[in-house]
Amino acid sequence: MRIEVVPTVEEIRFDQISNHVVIVIDVLRASSTIVTALGNGFVCVVPVETIGQANSLRAADCILAGERHCRKIPDFDCNNSPTEISAAKNPGKRLILTTTNGTRAIQKAERASALLVGCFLNATACIRHALTYHLDVTLYCAGTRSEFALEDGLAAGLMIVQAQKALAHLQICDLGEALKASYLYYADKLGEQMLQTTTGKRLVSHHFADDLRFCAQVDRYTLVPYVKDKRILPHLVS
Repeated sequence: MRIEVVPTVEEIRFDQISNHVVIVIDVLRASSTIVTALGNGFVCVVPVETIGQANSLRAADCILAGERHCRKIPDFDCNNSPTEISAAKNPGKRLILTTTNGTRAIQKAERASALLVGCFLNATACIRHALTYHLDVTLYCAGTRSEFALEDGLAAGLMIVQAQKALAHLQICDLGEALKASYLYYADKLGEQMLQTTTGKRLVSHHFADDLRFCAQVDRYTLVPYVKDKRILPHLVS
């Protein structure tokens, strides 16, 4: 089995999707919002690419959440914010979500044998569940504005560390090895480092420092979001 890493949303290739388990990683903030929503009572998350698609799904049992370049979409219920979602507490409702990069990554990888969503909040549960498929794994980092995002890479590095604890003889691509080393270097200061990343600085400038602190928590949840029939559902890992 092999683990490889894709650094940005645009760089995924078909051979990294076909017959692979793909984990979409968008730490700040789509993956973290999805994990948090499913961990706080939403029955599913419906990722959509456009604002129009989200508005077309408005219903009494739905909450609309989303952003464009950090800013909440007008007339939506929530930003793409895990702290807002965790406070919403809407058991039994669906979350309709559109974001700048994360939901695009999910749609681009929809032909994977299994498509999961991961971040720091569920890193160990996510990679261990991915390994149960006995297929090669692609860690698909969404990035930010067509560039690599360090926080996504650090989460990928953490997943590689946990994967190697579970299976000693995994093959890891060169980028994965570099990200593993980066994670091990920053492991004790993730929250501090995330304040210094490009996306982190942008979120702080938009007054989302609380989201940064929330997203830096490791293994807060043991659930693994998986995509089925264009919905994201929770798989609970015991």
